Amino acid sequence: MTAVRRALTLTELLVVIGILALLAGFLLPVLFQAREKGRQAVCLSHLRQIVAAVLLYAHDWDETLPMNAYQATDEQGRPCLMTLVGVLRPFGASAVASCPTEPMAFRLGSFLRSKGLAGGECGATRDGGSYAINTAAFVRGEVPALGWQEAPPLRLSRLLMPTATVGLYDGDVAGERECRFQPLEAALRGRHQGMVNLGFLDGHVRASPTYPSGCVTRNINGVPFPEACGNGISAYRRRCGSAVWSKTSKSSGANCLPRSCRRRARASSKGKAGL
Repeated sequence: MTAVRRALTLTELLVVIGILALLAGFLLPVLFQAREKGRQAVCLSHLRQIVAAVLLYAHDWDETLPMNAYQATDEQGRPCLMTLVGVLRPFGASAVASCPTEPMAFRLGSFLRSKGLAGGECGATRDGGSYAINTAAFVRGEVPALGWQEAPPLRLSRLLMPTATVGLYDGDVAGERECRFQPLEAALRGRHQGMVNLGFLDGHVRASPTYPSGCVTRNINGVPFPEACGNGISAYRRRCGSAVWSKTSKSSGANCLPRSCRRRARASSKGKAGL
């Protein structure tokens, strides 16, 4: 007698598919969060290496911090922008100049060429990046094409509280006057599930929560992005959302809230100027 093989009915098949879809709905967000945590850890490692390169540069140049950027000439004789990453290239920073979560948040080379700097970013192996720079610590050099005038570089001894001063962070570069930004102003991005990675000028790094301001602007390439504000220590020296971050003064750090700055200032050494 021939055995009859029983197949799944359509109802049973639909039940199995429903169970699999339900499991996927539970597991995929967890897997996505785990993958993003891994990327955030790599991003933090990159920031740590860049900040370490900054300190190595400063020790080689009489405790002077490198400039944010300045105009130079490439090997073909074309005008180009020598950025902080380019200055730190001998220290290995160029290999870790982007965050794996969003490696090309902005395309600097394309923007510079549109402004008449035919060489783009001097010596760059990629067109852009994903980290923003605290321009209070890393001052701008002379770049006529961007309307920048040279300012004297900052010395490490001028930092009142390097443990509370953000040097680099997850960010973007604003391209228009929305959300109270100025063109070419650095913008903070909470790209790690609402967290932003911060690199401090004493060499340590950490992640900090952000919250959306509700305002959307565009970067230098015309790509829209939402403004993010920091909770606690911020990379900003400007008004963000409903919070007002402290400005340059001799009694506070560049990136503290006024109350936390006063608390840290009492414990810090006297006679140094804050950013």
